[in-house]
Amino acid sequence: MIVVVATVIAPALADDDIDGKRVRNRLRGEQIIAPELLDLEVVSVLRKAVFDGKLDRLRADLALIDLADLSLGTVSHRLLLPRIWELHQYVTPYNAAYVALSEAINVPLVTAERHLAQSPGLRCVVECLDNTAN
Repeated sequence: MIVVVATVIAPALADDDIDGKRVRNRLRGEQIIAPELLDLEVVSVLRKAVFDGKLDRLRADLALIDLADLSLGTVSHRLLLPRIWELHQYVTPYNAAYVALSEAINVPLVTAERHLAQSPGLRCVVECLDNTAN
């Protein structure tokens, strides 16, 4: 089991090139869990990619269908609020939700964000998939 952040799931769903393939290979066979906010963050990543011209609308639409079909366990971030707040000096509340969940269930956190992986104050194992779009 692993906790994954949106910057890992978005390319797994929408990137047909090397980064997406690498992420999909990493996730294959894993039980994935994330805070409920993952869905909204993935939509945000896809929206930005469409607006920036990096992803066409049809591919984003297909990625959203795949997101809805993704076998993914979710946890309410409300349960994690105390730890999220404890981390406020080091990471955003959004990233802190993933960290807090990873810490609470004692499983690795998989991210594509090097700055998150290198943040102080984390009490979980963090795996950073370098070279994946942030």
